[in-house]
Amino acid sequence: MSNQTARFSVLALILACSVSATGCGASPAQAPQTPPTPPKQEQTQNQIISNKTEGTTRELFAKGEQAIAQQKWQEAVDAFTALLKGEPNDPQAPSAIFDLAFAHENLGDRDAARAMYRELVTRFPDDKNARQALQREANIDAYAEDWKGLGEAGSLLLARKDADDIDKMTGLGARGLSKIAADDEAGASKDINDGLDLADTLHYGALGRLPVPVAQLRFGLAEVRRVKSEKIKLMPVTPDFVMKLELRCAGLLDAQSAYADAIRSVDPHWAAMSGYRVGEMYRTLHHELMAIPPTELAKTESDKQLFYAIMHVRYRALIEKGVEMMNRTLALAEKTQDSSSWVKRAKDAKADMEAALTEEKAQLGKLPFTEKEVEAALDLMKKKAEKKQAEADKKAAAGKK
Repeated sequence: MSNQTARFSVLALILACSVSATGCGASPAQAPQTPPTPPKQEQTQNQIISNKTEGTTRELFAKGEQAIAQQKWQEAVDAFTALLKGEPNDPQAPSAIFDLAFAHENLGDRDAARAMYRELVTRFPDDKNARQALQREANIDAYAEDWKGLGEAGSLLLARKDADDIDKMTGLGARGLSKIAADDEAGASKDINDGLDLADTLHYGALGRLPVPVAQLRFGLAEVRRVKSEKIKLMPVTPDFVMKLELRCAGLLDAQSAYADAIRSVDPHWAAMSGYRVGEMYRTLHHELMAIPPTELAKTESDKQLFYAIMHVRYRALIEKGVEMMNRTLALAEKTQDSSSWVKRAKDAKADMEAALTEEKAQLGKLPFTEKEVEAALDLMKKKAEKKQAEADKKAAAGKK
């Protein structure tokens, strides 16, 4: 063999060994190792940078979740906002939207929370979070008194195939309140009663404080009764005035009973709404009665003054009851640390009613007779009316014989 041939043989042997090291006695541990390929997800995730936070979508989502667990709501908002701006169609977007809405809600920014809940429902209606988003949106709509929006949320919730019994109660109450706000008394009554029937069947909220869906239904029932009662107008005064007043008062008491149930809600907002409504009903009735002009029999100025005094002394209890209800509402709000708009309304209404009582007493003090004399006149009128009614009943009974 020539030297050149030998060199070729050695070279071939080296090449063979480099291609198949194990075939030449090399240890497998010494074989060249190919670097592992990074997971595809890590390769495709971009770094998202905002003026408040940064990270990949996975990192931002983890930051947001941790912030929620620690109730650091602004940090959660920053993380989820950055994630959704950087990758709005990320697979985790539905959960990020829900958590962002929840964080906004806990920061007190209900408008932003409601917008995010509705975005989730609109963009991802089949996502697992959409149903709960509708529930929370309905709560915010009720808080904001957006009755139209509340009705829309309720209808969407009722239309879902995955709606459970609690969803149905929430949806019926929401839609019922929306209908009574639109003066659809019949439609509201049907939805509210259907929801209450379901709650009774399930014994849901039968003991203790009421869950929100049942409190909403009770409030809705009270609203239906209030609206129906206040449709009984006392003016102009007609021969059946006494009967209309009795019906109006009966309706007020029926509504008050339902509001009293709603006051037992676990959510202080429904309690504040209900307490305010009761006080407002008494004030409204008092206002309507005080607007009644003197009868035709009151021809002299003295007669008109007596009429004024009798009306105010006789029905003062209504406005005093209104003040009492506002005081109860404010006391409950202080206890539960509720600062909703209904609490401010209760404060304003209480101040107005107290001012009206002060003014009324001042006006009565200027009249040529005392309150005791007015009360005596009222007592006499009551006895005459009772005697007249007894005679009418006796005559009616005799006629039947």
